[in-house]
Amino acid sequence: MMLFRTIVIWAVQVLPFCVGIGVAGLSAHLFGPIIAETFSIHELIPTALIFFAVAATLGWIGSRFWPEDRMYYNPLL
Repeated sequence: MMLFRTIVIWAVQVLPFCVGIGVAGLSAHLFGPIIAETFSIHELIPTALIFFAVAATLGWIGSRFWPEDRMYYNPLL
């Protein structure tokens, strides 16, 4: 059950990320470099990757060292 919960949490986080990356790439492709430069899409993609990597790392550290009392502690998470 914990594995399913973890997969669902990751899926919920990955879905908006992929949609955002897709919209950014599609708008840059369709509307050309003017719109891409206006919204700085070339800077948003690496920023989003770094943000989600740091958020995932902090979440992993938090669940590893400070598990919730009502949850079963899994040292592999």
